[in-house]
Formats: sequence, structure tokens, C-alpha cells
Amino acid sequence: METITIDVFKDDVYEEVAKATDYTGAKLIDGDEKARDRILATDNELSDLGRFWEESVLATNERLKEMLVSGTTKDVQVSTDIWGTKDLAQPNIGLPIKPVIMRTAYEAVLEVSKSFDKELTSNVQSALRNFFITSIIGQWFKLANKGEATDYFNQAGEMMDGAERLLYSRKKPTRPSD
Repeated sequence: METITIDVFKDDVYEEVAKATDYTGAKLIDGDEKARDRILATDNELSDLGRFWEESVLATNERLKEMLVSGTTKDVQVSTDIWGTKDLAQPNIGLPIKPVIMRTAYEAVLEVSKSFDKELTSNVQSALRNFFITSIIGQWFKLANKGEATDYFNQAGEMMDGAERLLYSRKKPTRPSD
């Protein structure tokens, strides 16, 4: 068996949730002048509603439990790209360095088949990121915009189905060349 690591960054998910809820609120202004303010999930509200993040973590862990080695929210180190450069040289040493920052992320370590195409790892990560976004929007809309909550929960389920299908996919076998 092989292992892959998937990171879904909390700040990135919250930013996308805020954009989507702002857009939805702005489009519903027709009959409700306060719709945008009511529906918009701001950073302060999302940080207060961290249980939506935790519920998404629990749902992911439950769904992927057959292959899950670990699945937790934690701070992870991320290399940054400052001023458009990939590497910075340390003065007088000449060794390349990449500045590192800490970000909160859901990190899943998954055990996959040896025939899993590791090039699909980024697709799995994208599907799980989209699951978190749509799941949190659905949970928020249960409070702020009940009419659309079900649609977002359905989309979240489809995202998780897609991630699971990708994880169970296999590379095509190759014939040995003698």
C-alpha cells in the first residue's frame, strides 16, 4: 500500500464560503433589502461557527475511514513565494531558502493501492476542498437561507462521491516488455 497526504486549508475554504454567500446575498436583493447582510458569512461569523468546519472533518473521516490513516485539523508549514521568487539565497551562504508560514488545514493521510495514479492526488485534494466549501455553505444556509441549503448539501455529497471515486481508481496495467 502507498500513502498520500491531502491538505485542505481553512482560510482558503472560509474565503470561498464568504465569496459564495456574498454573491448569493447580492443576487437575492430583489424582495429583501437586508438579504445580503443576512446571508453573507463574514470571517468573524465563520470563526465563531467553527463547528461547521469540524462537522466537515468528521464527515470526511467517516466517509474515507477504510483508507484513512489520520485525518485531523492542525497547523501545517507551507513554503511561500515572496516577491514572485521561488527561492531566496541566504546572505553569505548562497543556499536557497523558501520562507515558511503556518496555516491551519485539515490534513488527511490516506492509504491507497499501489496502482493508484498519484497524479490524481491534486484532483482528490480539489474535490475535498470543494466538499468543505459546499458543506459549510449548506450548513450556513440552514441558518441564513434555508431555501438553498439542500442544494448545497447535494453538491457536497457529489464532491465527496467524486473524491472517493478518484481514490478507488487505478492506473491501467502495463504489459511487461521483455
